[in-house]
Amino acid sequence: MKLYRFILLGILLIFCFQNQAIAEDRIRIGVLDMERLQRTSSSFQKIREKLKKRFDMLKKKLQAEEEGILKLEEELRKQSMMLSLDAKEDKQKELEKKRRHYKYIYGEVTQEMKDSEIEATRKVVREIEKVVETMAKRDGYTLILEQGAVGLIYYNDAIDITDQVTKAYDQMKQKED
Repeated sequence: MKLYRFILLGILLIFCFQNQAIAEDRIRIGVLDMERLQRTSSSFQKIREKLKKRFDMLKKKLQAEEEGILKLEEELRKQSMMLSLDAKEDKQKELEKKRRHYKYIYGEVTQEMKDSEIEATRKVVREIEKVVETMAKRDGYTLILEQGAVGLIYYNDAIDITDQVTKAYDQMKQKED
């Protein structure tokens, strides 16, 4: 009979300690809203402003080329009656050459703008991933999801960590500057 009591007591102790271990390994989940982070982060706004300035400079370059084409078209239209056939052909060839050059520059500028935006986005995402990883390790998160992730239909605002990540990201960027 004593043997059964010891076995029963042993089994009860095992279940008690197992329950305590389960309680210590609680799961902590967080959700990050990247769109809100981008809207509210001062560091992200600075990056966006730098890109905007660069895009504006490239647009000015395109506008200058376009104005040159329009000016040449206007000259050709005004002088078409007075020009000889050879001079008219030369002007038209020059106009076509400028149009081709404009198309080339337009494609080049468009690609450069896309590349700049993609590179800036990649850099920011890598930086935010580092911030999130540091926070997750420090605060004991088991899982952090992005708000737009596939399969995430609903979450309680209590697990939203966007504000903390935004603050940590801005602080990290201020230290770098």
